[in-house]
Amino acid sequence: MKQGVLTHGRVRLLRTGERKRKSVRGCIVYANLSVLNLVIVKKGEKDISGVTDTTVPRRLGPKRASRIRKLSSLRASTSKSESSQK
Repeated sequence: MKQGVLTHGRVRLLRTGERKRKSVRGCIVYANLSVLNLVIVKKGEKDISGVTDTTVPRRLGPKRASRIRKLSSLRASTSKSESSQK
């Protein structure tokens, strides 16, 4: 496998039953891939339609009480009567 070019060869051998994953090691991607897992690090001047112009809502909310309060912009209560915990 060449640096920057994704080809058929494997870098690491797979165990039996392990799924095949490919990592992109540069800017050139081989044509036989069907899916790419990427993370957008920096947004450019123009929007990419369907990628950077839409916002996806959170799928799961927080579990910790302090983070729930932070998300809903509540303050921590000090008295027992104001507390929602029992």
